[in-house]
Amino acid sequence: MEPVGPGEQPVLEARVHFRVSRLIMEAGIKLRMHYIPIATACTMYHKFFCEISLDAYDPYLVAMSSLYLAGKVEEQHLRTRDIINVSIRYFHPSSEPLELDARFWELRDSIVQCELLVLHVLRFQVNFQHPHKVFSDDLIKPIIDSIVSDLIQI
Repeated sequence: MEPVGPGEQPVLEARVHFRVSRLIMEAGIKLRMHYIPIATACTMYHKFFCEISLDAYDPYLVAMSSLYLAGKVEEQHLRTRDIINVSIRYFHPSSEPLELDARFWELRDSIVQCELLVLHVLRFQVNFQHPHKVFSDDLIKPIIDSIVSDLIQI
């Protein structure tokens, strides 16, 4: 493999972050998470790698830990086994769910340990103000139409 030039490194990192963010969103949908916990998981992942080099930790492990932690923070708890199985199916669509063997328990322990690392790196600041929370589920069509028409006139 050829060495990467200094100008190419940010492009390669952006591609990795895009793929991992896509995993978070697709896994969140498959896990039937609401949009706020998915956004929280993406934010945690992004903020983690703003503080830590991408080479230091496996981004996919951080993504799974972010999903797990976001479920806790946004009160939509997920089982680690479900996160593991959905993530594995993301990479290997025809694979069977993991058996409860040593490999499963090692991966589960890694997710839990990484969750603690994410909390530490984020200084336990895991509540975020998401801009799209403004548009809640209880907005009715006339109110949305009024907002849209006001935005169009600006």
